[in-house]
Amino acid sequence: RPDVDLGKVFTEVNKLLCQSNNEGLFITAFEGVLDLVTGEFCFVNAGHEMPFIAKSGNAYEPYKLRPGFVLAGMEGMKYQSGCIQLSPGDKIFQYTDGVTEATNELYGMERLTNILVQNTAKSPAELLPVVKADIDAFVGEAPQFDDITMLCVTFVKAMDGGFTDYSS
Repeated sequence: RPDVDLGKVFTEVNKLLCQSNNEGLFITAFEGVLDLVTGEFCFVNAGHEMPFIAKSGNAYEPYKLRPGFVLAGMEGMKYQSGCIQLSPGDKIFQYTDGVTEATNELYGMERLTNILVQNTAKSPAELLPVVKADIDAFVGEAPQFDDITMLCVTFVKAMDGGFTDYSS
């Protein structure tokens, strides 16, 4: 629902998960919503990796934010949302910890930052295979023990604010 604060969504999700979490498991999660008309990117982070942002014409940089506590980890947690303003050409790169923690000898934030910076000019469709190939080269024959998930988007341009009702 567009008018619901993402922090309140995660607070409610945490409450529901804690009520049914007999196994003592937890979830790291990141939710982001990009307003395609204004370019506002709102997010909430529950123990997940920080995203990288590349402002138009600049290199990727980690977007330093304090992650909230993991979901289902403790009852009564209150999650805070944040927002940043994107401009046309800005890019967001988000990933799971399976990227930086690939193998026992960690791939790491420094290596991820370097590969992103070296390939900032690439489109998301070009960037993701390059990062995956670098992870694969680093890992070699070692078995994968966690998921490797990556998402990259470019805010190309603001959409027209008018919407057409196709329901009739």
